[in-house]
Amino acid sequence: MILFVIFSILFISCEKDIEWNFDDNELNTIVVDGIITNVRKAHVIRITKPVSALNEKPEPVTGAVVSLYNGDFTDTLKELGEIQGLYYTDTAYRAVLNKTYRLRIEYAGKRYEAFARMIPVSPFRKLSYAYDENKGMFYIDSVAESFNSKESAMYEIIIDWSHLTEYQNQALIDRTAIIYYYTLKTIDISQVFAPEKERIYFPAGARILERKYSLAPQHADFIRSLLSETEWRGGYFDVAEANVHTNISNGGLGFFGVCTVTRDTLTVN
Repeated sequence: MILFVIFSILFISCEKDIEWNFDDNELNTIVVDGIITNVRKAHVIRITKPVSALNEKPEPVTGAVVSLYNGDFTDTLKELGEIQGLYYTDTAYRAVLNKTYRLRIEYAGKRYEAFARMIPVSPFRKLSYAYDENKGMFYIDSVAESFNSKESAMYEIIIDWSHLTEYQNQALIDRTAIIYYYTLKTIDISQVFAPEKERIYFPAGARILERKYSLAPQHADFIRSLLSETEWRGGYFDVAEANVHTNISNGGLGFFGVCTVTRDTLTVN
């Protein structure tokens, strides 16, 4: 009987229009998108205003005072370049283990703060790819298990074939791809029955950069809530809509994380 009910659910679907109602007070805040890592470089914190419509371009928050404090020193980030809303550390900045970092943002008379701590990340096995004979192209076959009781992690896969002569006349967006995969410590039914991802195809000779990021528990909770409202939405076992988790105080949205990163590169052949 249970199996009959499950299969009945799987083969029945419906569509409905959803009206998005926003409180104006909820839009009077900021959205933070930023990760700092153990890699020595200029890290960036992106700050925008919320949007009230799907696919609406967010307005950048410019003129904010942004700083990072690691328990010993405070670094002030600078808004550089022509793109507003991006705040950069200096090029020698890197996060270290066993320190808690405080992000502070002062904007429009309000102060927002977030705290994050970096945890280690384990080594990863190289991803695998397969060949599609019908298309004459390759695709990512396996990156990591979606469930791991010992560790949560994020994988960033950057695929680039823009250097290949036969693709020089194509737009850059058609010669590169960035894909994200996630491993979480627990598994949800909406994750198991999530809609399939689009398969990205690439030619022999493409270069792949794979990065693995550690996710502290609070960061993993943010990722899970984000996936529940995006990639896992539209399956047969959707959870009730809810706000995405955040660690930004004072009504701020988004997330500030500190991650250990390990990386590897390979060429498709």
